[in-house]
Amino acid sequence: MTLHINGEQREFPSGLTVAALVAQLGMKPDRVAVELNLEIVPRAQWDTTALKNGDKLEIVHFVGGGSAGAMDKRAIINEKPETPEWTCPTCGIRALGSFCAACGEKKFVSSDLSIHHFLSHALGEFFHFDSKIFLSFRLLFTRPGFLSAEYARGCRKPYLHPFQIFFIANLIYFFLQPLTGWTGLKTPLYVHTHSAGYNSLATRLVAQRVAAKGISETEFTHAFDHVVDLQARSLVLLMVPMFALVLALLEWRKGRVVGEHLAFALHFYAFWVIALFLVMFGISKPVLVLLQHRGIVFGETALDHFLYFTGQALLLVYLVPALRAFYHDKFGFALVKSLALIVAMDYMMQAYRFILFLTALYSA
Repeated sequence: MTLHINGEQREFPSGLTVAALVAQLGMKPDRVAVELNLEIVPRAQWDTTALKNGDKLEIVHFVGGGSAGAMDKRAIINEKPETPEWTCPTCGIRALGSFCAACGEKKFVSSDLSIHHFLSHALGEFFHFDSKIFLSFRLLFTRPGFLSAEYARGCRKPYLHPFQIFFIANLIYFFLQPLTGWTGLKTPLYVHTHSAGYNSLATRLVAQRVAAKGISETEFTHAFDHVVDLQARSLVLLMVPMFALVLALLEWRKGRVVGEHLAFALHFYAFWVIALFLVMFGISKPVLVLLQHRGIVFGETALDHFLYFTGQALLLVYLVPALRAFYHDKFGFALVKSLALIVAMDYMMQAYRFILFLTALYSA
C-alpha cells in the first residue's frame, strides 16, 4: 500500500499498524510522535490503529527526548533513522530503513525465502482488504464510474490498470462460467445457422466449409463448437473499442480523449462479464431448480426473455451512476445515454458473434 510520510510517498506491505510502521522505520517509540490524517495518534493506540492505502502521516522525532503531550515544534526535526545503508536490487539506489524510498522495494532478509513468507505474501496480495486486486474489484462493483474517474485524473497507483481489471475479470469468467450451466458468451453452430440475423449466410458458408474439408456436418459441428468455446472468452475484447466509439459519439461535447473512453469501456465490460454471465446466470440456475421442485416451470422462450430484460435492467442501474460519476452527466442525460448504450450493445453483440462465427468457421 502507499503511505504519504512527511510529504514523501512510499510503499509498504498491507496490514501495518502504526506501531509496526514505526518499528519498520527503525525509530524508538519513546522518542516519536505520529500524526495520522491530521490527528495525533496516542501511543497507547498504536497497536490497534491500522493503516490504510493513501493515509497521510507526519512522523516527528524528538531531539533529546520529550513527550507527545508537551511537544515543542521548534525542537522537533524529521530525522531519518540511523540504520545501515543497503543497495536496492531493483533500482540500484542506496537506501535506509526497510524499504527503498525510490521504488518501494523491501530490503531483502533471509526469512523472505521461507515458505511461510512466500505463501503469506502471495495470498496477502490477492485477498488483503487493501490489496490492489481486492480494492479495485470492490470499487468496480460498489462505485460505478469511480475507477474510470480516478484513472482519468491521474490517480492510478492504488488501483489496477483498466486492462488488468478486464483481463482478471475474463480469467475469472474462464474458470467459473462452466459451473453456471449456461452457454455464456459462446454460441454453438446451431445458433449461428438458425437464430442469428445472418443465419442464411452462415448456413451457406458452413455448407461450403464442410464440403471443402470432406467431413460430415456432425463432425464439423463438434469441431466448431469446441473452437467457439475457446475463442469466445478472448474475442470479447473486440466489443471494448466498439463501446468506446459509441461513448465518444454520445459524449463528444465533453472533449474526452480516446484513452478515457477506453478506460470506461474496459471497466464496464469487466463488470458486465462477471455481473451478467457469472452472478446473474449463476444465481438463476439454483433458483430455477428450486422452482421446479415446487412445480413452477418456465418455458425456454419465456426464460430467455426474463433473463434478457433482467440483464438489461442491471446494466441500466449500473450505467446511469457510472456516466454521472465519469462524464458528470445530469440524471436525465445519463438515463437517455445509458439506454442508447444498451441498445447499441445488442448490435455489438451481433457483430461479436459474427466475427466469432468467422474465426471459428475457418479454424475448426
